[in-house]
Order: sequence, then structure tokens, then C-alpha cells
Amino acid sequence: MGSGNSKPAEHVFDGSETPTNSTREKSLEIQIQSRVENELQRLQSRESQILVDLESKLSESDKNGDTKGSGREQVQAEIDALKKRLEHMPRMVKIDDEVERARGEVVKCLRWNDRTPLDCYKEVEAFKNQTRRLEKAFVVRTVGGDCP
Repeated sequence: MGSGNSKPAEHVFDGSETPTNSTREKSLEIQIQSRVENELQRLQSRESQILVDLESKLSESDKNGDTKGSGREQVQAEIDALKKRLEHMPRMVKIDDEVERARGEVVKCLRWNDRTPLDCYKEVEAFKNQTRRLEKAFVVRTVGGDCP
């Protein structure tokens, strides 16, 4: 039937041939894993060094008796000191009693209706009207003349 061989030609693979896609992928994955591992080790050593530095600074501040920023009582004491300083600062203008009353009504309403603050629209409008009145009086005092 034919002059050709009935058996297919054998192909022998040796190591000198170009690598296949799967071989390239595996070697690339190994390289990436190695780089990631090196970077993780570098970051962990850096993190541990930072932690050691912070612990040493904290221990030094404890030895020096520095209690800055430690505890709720310290923060509360700082807040109280700031409030006292603000109370002693002079105000530019004494706020009108009507404005203070309207402001108090808004605060009271908002505290009473803490879940539904939109129920306080009447009190808010009254406060806005009082502040508008004060603003108008200020403009008249500052600029002089009538304000529309």
C-alpha cells in the first residue's frame, strides 16, 4: 500500500529545547513567591524595630514621670481648664436675653426630641428671628443708617 512507514516518527525531548509555558509559569511563580517572602521578612523586621523603639520611648516617658495623654481623668482635667479659660475671656457683645431664651428653647427641644429633631422647627424659627434682629441691630450700629 504505500511506501511510507506505518509507525509515526519518534520525537525525543531533551533539556536543550525551549521551556514550555507551564515551566515558565512555575519558575515565574517561584520567583514571585521568593520576592514576596523577602519583602514580608523585611516589613516584619522593620515593624518589630518600630515597636521596640516605641516601647523604649514609652518606658522613658514613664520613668520621667510624663503622664501626658494617659487616662480619662487627664483629658477631663484639660477640658475643664479650657472651659475656665473660655469663661474668663471677654465677650465682644453681651447676648440679648431674648436670644438666650430662644437658644435655650431650641436646646431644650432638641434634648427632649433627640430621636426626632425636626419637631423643633418652631423653636428654631424663633431663634433665627432673634438672631436676624441682632444682626440687623449690629449692621445699623456698625454702618449707621437704616437697614432694609
